Amino acid sequence: MAPQIITCKDQPAPQWPRCNVFELIASNPNKIPDSNPAFIRADGKELSRGQLFEDSKRLAHAFVHKLGLNPGDRVGILSPNSCYYPIAVFANFIATTVSVPLNPGYGADELIHPIQDSGTKYLLVHPSVIDVARQAVESAGQKDTTSEGIKRIWILADDDEMQKGNRGEQDVRTLLGDGRLEPRKVKNPEETNAFIAYSSGTTGKSKGTELTHHNMTSVLKIIQVGVPEITHKDIHVGVLPFQHIFAISKHVQHAPYTGTPVVVLPKFDLEQWLSTVQHFKVTIAMAVPPILVLLAKHPIIDKYNLSSLKLLLCAAAPLSAELGDEVEKRIPTVRVTQGWGLTETSPTATFTPSHMYRNAKGSAGRLLPGLEMRIVDDDSRDVGHEQGDKGKPGEIWVRGPTVFRRYLNNKVATDDCKTSDGWFKTGDVGIYLKEQIYIVDRKKELIKYKGYQVVPSELEALLLQHPEVADAAVLGVYSKEEATEFPRAHVVPRLGLFDPNKDKQKVDEFAKEIYKWTTERVANHKRLRGGVKVVESVPKSPSGKILRRILRDQAAAEGNEARARL
Repeated sequence: MAPQIITCKDQPAPQWPRCNVFELIASNPNKIPDSNPAFIRADGKELSRGQLFEDSKRLAHAFVHKLGLNPGDRVGILSPNSCYYPIAVFANFIATTVSVPLNPGYGADELIHPIQDSGTKYLLVHPSVIDVARQAVESAGQKDTTSEGIKRIWILADDDEMQKGNRGEQDVRTLLGDGRLEPRKVKNPEETNAFIAYSSGTTGKSKGTELTHHNMTSVLKIIQVGVPEITHKDIHVGVLPFQHIFAISKHVQHAPYTGTPVVVLPKFDLEQWLSTVQHFKVTIAMAVPPILVLLAKHPIIDKYNLSSLKLLLCAAAPLSAELGDEVEKRIPTVRVTQGWGLTETSPTATFTPSHMYRNAKGSAGRLLPGLEMRIVDDDSRDVGHEQGDKGKPGEIWVRGPTVFRRYLNNKVATDDCKTSDGWFKTGDVGIYLKEQIYIVDRKKELIKYKGYQVVPSELEALLLQHPEVADAAVLGVYSKEEATEFPRAHVVPRLGLFDPNKDKQKVDEFAKEIYKWTTERVANHKRLRGGVKVVESVPKSPSGKILRRILRDQAAAEGNEARARL
């Protein structure tokens, strides 16, 4: 049987540019003046569009003529969000060197693998993490000691004053001179890497995802056509980590392309986020579900004027319809919507315009123009057009110009997830219903209870409806006695209810209450037979994904402790 291919039915595929991604970003389709702000620090200092592009060309010139970098050489960026981060990225675009965005929350040991695997030649490092960077460089065998110190580390900061490391590391701005490099032509954009992006590594070592100039220009055009409600008249708050492809795509690339200013926050702090929205009259926020949980439930929300906020675009992890409703009730001016994608899809693959989301709550959206999708069962048979009224789940496969080139130095992993005819097996399980995609979970995270499939995200969405639950995560714990998995919930009580680390009696009472409450609301096979564990927080990646590996390790160590409380 021929593949049952899903496409976007009401929007034609855009024309795919074949150029250096910087050329597309700087093409200025909305004719925005160079004097307009591109990025804004929380203290109000602005980086204009003209200065952004000018400094990017000057830094690219230094990369080539002072550091001797060649096309394809890798430059690591280890920094929290800053207004100078996009300059470093754009300089790599211009010089056709490759950005390797690194997580500033990593320890030295965690940085060794991506530094070695990518063959990073220079590290651009924020002063706050320079000690960790030094340790990682030395441990990775990349120490290069000269009279100038560790030559491979340059400081990346957007403070008003030049920074200097206590081992002689220089501020990268000291490299800037009068020379400017115009963007190098990219002859084969499908084979010219722009990024090597490493996953959070929830299982095994993280893989370096090769994302090309063609991937990046294609996703910009897809967003332009498929997400028209984000315009140059808006203002963003940029709090998602810039090393993550979600923020790279939307804040670092798309915002300058359209001319939309971004107020940059180094990390997420609820009060700072709220005050930023209020002060700068932010209209659009990219978010992950943990942020929406706070917006729905935290009492401090009522102290701020958030009336400028019109759109919350949630992605990186599934958003339940109930949580979206809670946020819209709390902030009446806002409309919640959701998109879906992975690092390997650059990332955006689906999106629902906000005016349509209320008719498809919980949906990850419609397939964006220019992409193809299949929904495939465990036997690689398509179920995409055999959905019925309730939908049939299957693994989502995607094909199109935004799909990554390959995993760096990992042919086995590449061949395992990419077919010879270009389909990327995402590992996400979804349902296709009335032209909408609903993500129900990861393929390897479905809980199998005596032949029944239990979707963790469904139970998590239910638990978040309990008025005393601030956050929740569900996973399967294996029972040797019954040779099956049991669903177990990890729940965070709302702020101020009690201390999960001190009040054992209230912990036990709360666990029993949650078990009883869910049992009354779910089918028999979905009951929390693995127990309810009350925790202070749920471990998550910077992008908001639940780190179930950590929870599984904890569950294995605890055995039946959580279950015994019920």
